[in-house]
Amino acid sequence: MDTKLPKRDPLQDILKELNIAVDENRDRVIIGLDFGTTYSGIAYAFSTKPDQIYSITEWPGAQGRSVPKTPTVLKYDGKKGFQWGYELDRSIEEKIVGIKLLLDPEQERPLFDSTGAAATQAELKRLGKPPVDIASDYIAAIYKHSMKIIEGKVPKDYLSMLDKQFVLSVPAAWSDKAKDTTLRAARNAGITPIELIKEPEAAALFTLNQLKNQGLSVGDAITICDAGGGTVDLVSYELIRLIPLELKELVPSTGGIAGSLMINRRFEEFIKSTVGERCYLDLKETNGWRHAMKTFDENIKPGFRGRDDEDQYINFPMANIADNPNRGVKANTVTVTAVNLYGVFEPVFKEIDRLVAEQINKVRIKRLQDKHPKGADIKAIFLVGGFGSSLFLRDSIKKAHPDIQVIQPNDAWSAIVQGSVLSKLPQEATVVSSVAERHYGVAVGETYDPVRDAAHQSEKYWDEWTEIYRIPRMRWYISKSDDLERSRTIDFVFSSSFPSNPSPLDMKTTYDLLMSSSDIAQAYVNETVTKNCSLSIDLSVVPREHWKPKVRASDDEEYTNINFKLLVKVEGARMVFSFECGGKEYGAVNTEY
Repeated sequence: MDTKLPKRDPLQDILKELNIAVDENRDRVIIGLDFGTTYSGIAYAFSTKPDQIYSITEWPGAQGRSVPKTPTVLKYDGKKGFQWGYELDRSIEEKIVGIKLLLDPEQERPLFDSTGAAATQAELKRLGKPPVDIASDYIAAIYKHSMKIIEGKVPKDYLSMLDKQFVLSVPAAWSDKAKDTTLRAARNAGITPIELIKEPEAAALFTLNQLKNQGLSVGDAITICDAGGGTVDLVSYELIRLIPLELKELVPSTGGIAGSLMINRRFEEFIKSTVGERCYLDLKETNGWRHAMKTFDENIKPGFRGRDDEDQYINFPMANIADNPNRGVKANTVTVTAVNLYGVFEPVFKEIDRLVAEQINKVRIKRLQDKHPKGADIKAIFLVGGFGSSLFLRDSIKKAHPDIQVIQPNDAWSAIVQGSVLSKLPQEATVVSSVAERHYGVAVGETYDPVRDAAHQSEKYWDEWTEIYRIPRMRWYISKSDDLERSRTIDFVFSSSFPSNPSPLDMKTTYDLLMSSSDIAQAYVNETVTKNCSLSIDLSVVPREHWKPKVRASDDEEYTNINFKLLVKVEGARMVFSFECGGKEYGAVNTEY
């Protein structure tokens, strides 16, 4: 009997060898992006192999080095092209650095950051390009390069048929506007669908998932200090479940601009004061400067322990620095004493110590107020991020908090990008709730009360449809320190009136979402209440059966009223808005920051 064997699919054979399951219905590739101030990285994983997360370690210009990140720098060449990352590693020309910090220009800068982003601002002015476009160019470059690398690791046909989910990390302390700007930069780079995750949240998911069987238990409180190149973020969690890992945020995340880039800038100022401004400007045009700063950044800075360290020597090869024994300058070498270095580090580390202490105190107060079984105990402080590997930072935090273990976990530098991937892998690790960092609400036109509202009489206005005086009063839908469950939708109730035969313009209504960081929510709009964003809703999509006819009392003119709900859901690091009427949810609300 002639038996025909079924035709073999070569793609299936290759996938079987790679141990990758084929299931078009559920298999996805998760791609995490860590767009950092000084270094950026990308990692990925397949949803059918959640225990294997791969970092991109091959970068243009890296000359064979295998590293999980590439420098966040770029330089346009005047021909609508640009170089980026390690391609500029040997360049002494001015390049754009710290672009990420310009996406949140309203972030308060510490006093020790005297130079700020002045050089980058000058380059942006010369280019005439907004920061979001430059960030988009850089993100597009690392994304396209990484996709080529991934395509070289698995069959291209297999990769093309998979759904892709992108996760982009952002600083916890950033404003909602800055998060939205970063999201736009990524979308303009062609990356979609994409979600945001707070950097310390991603780091916590990765680190605690690695250590969940090593002395951690349900109910433990831990604090993550993510010290990066530009920002330092702090977030604290309680372990709700170990397998799979579930975390609950305890208090609002905090942070500020106190990253390692500030140390570099302060060290540059030290060199300038040592050799003189004219010599400093000449040095910056040489390869010797690049060599010296690389030595400081990669060797001296991470190894510094304190004022008892030995002297360090910074050499500027082929330079022409005049000897000055009184300032420790000889043969193109600058002697940097431990006291000198301490002066460079100390203001930055004082700010980090302040941020850590503030977060720790809030957690302890919260746990005591909640009468938690473990009281005010905090299991550990985890230092992650590139700057988190600093020995001086570890010792400084240990000294300030001797009763808390300070841990510098393995792979701390790539914890954020790998945690971003982990956040979207099934049954691995999740944050079930976060804590509101501020109050959110709207100013609602309530009926004017001459006694209650006497101090705000000038703000009253006439409602032409209901023919009564109204006054804007705050209606807070989210209160500061509220637990925001990720699975929960918060609804804001609204009512809108317009003519009985409305024009398309009449049907479009806009509300300002307001916010306040003060501990006590205000009843009226004042200096503590600021605009978060504008929410535009097109009510023309609502079926007429939900339009309620009304009649104005004074002249019997008919008008229409629609009651609806604005829906808010927390997705990772941002809020997503839609609206509902008559039990049906309609399209996304247009948000403008």
